[in-house]
Amino acid sequence: MMPENTPSDTSRQRGQRLLFVAGLFTLLLTYPLLGAFDHGGRVAGVPVLYLYVLLTWLLLIGLTGWLVRKAT
Repeated sequence: MMPENTPSDTSRQRGQRLLFVAGLFTLLLTYPLLGAFDHGGRVAGVPVLYLYVLLTWLLLIGLTGWLVRKAT
């Protein structure tokens, strides 16, 4: 029979997941990837770079909220 996770284990796992998410989004918002999207292209009249940053930011908020709610 497996022991259930204690609150400290759950808290530790949540912290590790949130740290991973923070690192991932740090990488997604550094210059090499931003530079790849920094060209004259537009999607529906919106510059591609702005769209990339906005979608990345929304994904960060959604993933963080999902991880926090899932762990409680």
